[in-house]
Amino acid sequence: MASASQAGPRELAPGAGAGSPGPEAAQSPWDGGKEAWRRRLREAWRAWSRTERGPVSAAICTRLQALLLGQEPWPAAGAGGALRRPALAALMLYAPLATEVDVTPLLTWARRQGLAVLLPRVDPARQVMEARQVSSWDDTEVGPWGLRQPRARCPAQPVDGSTLIVVPGLGFDRQGWRLGRGGGFYDRFLDRHPAAWRAGVVPSAMLLASVPRDEHDRRMDLVVSEAGVLGPWWGIR
Repeated sequence: MASASQAGPRELAPGAGAGSPGPEAAQSPWDGGKEAWRRRLREAWRAWSRTERGPVSAAICTRLQALLLGQEPWPAAGAGGALRRPALAALMLYAPLATEVDVTPLLTWARRQGLAVLLPRVDPARQVMEARQVSSWDDTEVGPWGLRQPRARCPAQPVDGSTLIVVPGLGFDRQGWRLGRGGGFYDRFLDRHPAAWRAGVVPSAMLLASVPRDEHDRRMDLVVSEAGVLGPWWGIR
């Protein structure tokens, strides 16, 4: 968590952060709806160098580890005090694309902490995403759209209040809303598992003042960047 002496995400100007200017720098407030901003965010990710992605991703992973270990209190928001750290038994990660925060080191780390590790497996025909348990990245295969996902033999696992879902996105805003890729897989998954905890991960360069949203969009409990942690927001829990 950013201390009073550190500039956390609440203090960042739109699009501010390490490296390239964020997508808000050229245009605000929102113009063009979700598809226009998806294009803008994809361009911003492509402009973001690999040398920046590595250290920023590592810093975000370190913040998540501190939250999971209780080394930093879960942050306070409108609830009027620090959120009680949930008793977690499982961590749901994802196999990152080049335009997502790299969370791959967390799989081995979480297993060493005694947490079950889940990864999403997608069925495009049914428009469904489910959680499968893995022991290592060797339990994955190339799936739809070139995404790595658990092999069919990996067991399906329940997702409940003891699960923290680490959620990727093209961008997030400072109120916990996410702009994804448009497939709706995460929103439908989160809708089916409302008790699970949700932590969006994003570089501060892609942390926006606001994102356009629809009725089906699902809000995060926390948004974690290399600069700090935002959330939780009143009324989600």
